[in-house]
Amino acid sequence: MAELDYAVLADFARVDGDGTLTVVGAHRAVVLAPALPAQQVLSVAGRVWMGRREPAAQLSLGAMTPDGDIPVVAEWLLEPGPEQLEGTGRSSASFAVTVVAPLPVPGGYGLVLSVNGDVARTLPFTVAASG
Repeated sequence: MAELDYAVLADFARVDGDGTLTVVGAHRAVVLAPALPAQQVLSVAGRVWMGRREPAAQLSLGAMTPDGDIPVVAEWLLEPGPEQLEGTGRSSASFAVTVVAPLPVPGGYGLVLSVNGDVARTLPFTVAASG
């Protein structure tokens, strides 16, 4: 059964071919925009543990906004990586996804990460006008 190990909200994230996860500006909590409405590039990165012989995990990202929820803004499959805990059949796979978030008004927002249809983590952030 696929299980989320961790997830972070960041300015930039990517997974290299060898599975190395690179994250810049992690644990972002406040987005300051010169004026609203605005758009902001945001990344979500993390790691999922799963059985080596499990099918790919279905990940999805939704959004919470002051104007209401958006159930799905991105969906992708995550394949198990090589076995990492020898003899246990467990492996992990890193992920990174980038979205352009519309920010119409100041207030509380969040990106909601689901694994195989179950909400695994909510990554909240606040939007404010800086000017």
